[in-house]
Amino acid sequence: MIRNRTLWLFFGILAIIIVSSIVLIRVTTPPPASKPQINTAEATDGNFYSIMNGHGQLILRTGFPVNIGDIFIDEKDRAFKVAQLDGWKATAEPTSIPETRKDQQQAAGLQLDNTSIPVQGNGDIHVGMYHTHSDESYPISDGTSSIRGKGTIYEVGKSLTGSLITSGISVSHSDATHGPHDPNAYYRSRRTVFQLLKERPDAVFDVHRDSAPSEEYLTLINGLPTSRTMIVVGRQNPNMGSNLDFARYVKKQADELYPGLMRGIFIGRGSYNQDLYPNALLFEIGTDQLSRESAERGARNLGDVVAQVLRENRR
Repeated sequence: MIRNRTLWLFFGILAIIIVSSIVLIRVTTPPPASKPQINTAEATDGNFYSIMNGHGQLILRTGFPVNIGDIFIDEKDRAFKVAQLDGWKATAEPTSIPETRKDQQQAAGLQLDNTSIPVQGNGDIHVGMYHTHSDESYPISDGTSSIRGKGTIYEVGKSLTGSLITSGISVSHSDATHGPHDPNAYYRSRRTVFQLLKERPDAVFDVHRDSAPSEEYLTLINGLPTSRTMIVVGRQNPNMGSNLDFARYVKKQADELYPGLMRGIFIGRGSYNQDLYPNALLFEIGTDQLSRESAERGARNLGDVVAQVLRENRR
C-alpha cells in the first residue's frame, strides 16, 4: 500500500513538472518570425504606387505591384531600392545595379560580345509574344480599362509585331487569353509560354499596359505624342541575371535610337514566367491615362529597338 502511494506521488510530481515545463516554454519562447507578405495588388480605379526618395522627391509612379526590396533603374541608369512600403506609398534608397554574370566577366577582363544574350540558332531571328493580362485596354480610346477576353492590349502587341516583321524578324503573337485579371494569371499564361518556347525563339515578350498618371509615360518622338515603355524583370527566378542583361541592353539601344522612349527597368518580386527562359522580358507600354494610339506608336518604336538588339546579337 505504501509502495503504491509512493509510486502515485512520484508520477504525480513528474506530471506536474512536465506540464509546468511545457507552459513555461510556451510563455517564454517568442513566436516564429512571420514570412514577409508578398504584395500582388495591382493598382486600379485611379490608384497607383508612388515611390519617393528620403527627401520626398518622386522616383516612380506605377500600377505594377511594389514590394520591399524591389529595385528601379531610372532613365538615367540610377538605381533605387524600395526600403519601406505603406499602402500606395513607398520609400526607396539609392543602391547599385544588381551585378550579373556579364558584369563579373567584364570585371575579370574577359572579352564579350555586345550583349552576351544566348543565341538559339543560326536561322531566322524569331520572337514569341503573348499577353498575361489579356483584358487590359486603354480607356481614352476604348472607353474602358478592361475588356473581357481580348482587350486592346492585343492591338498594341500587333503594332510591336508589325514593326518586328518589317525589320525581317518573324513573330509568333499568341492570341491565347488568361483571364481573369488576378495574381493567378501568370500561372495560366505559363502554358502559353511553354507553347512559344517549342519554337526556340530568340526572345519572348509579355506585353502589358501600366496604370499611372499620363506624365509618367508621355513623350514626344519625331514630334508625335508617344507612350513610353517600362521593362520589368523578375528578381525571384534563376534567369534573373540573363534577363537583366537583356533588359539593360534593350534600354541602352533605345536610349540611343529613341531618346526618352524608355522609362527604365523595374526589378520586381516575382518571376513573371521569366524563370522559363533567359531572354524573357515584360514590357509595360503606356498607361490607362493615355490613348491606345500613342501606345501603338511606342510599340512600333520599341520594335525598331528590339530588332536592332537581336540582329546585333547574331553578328
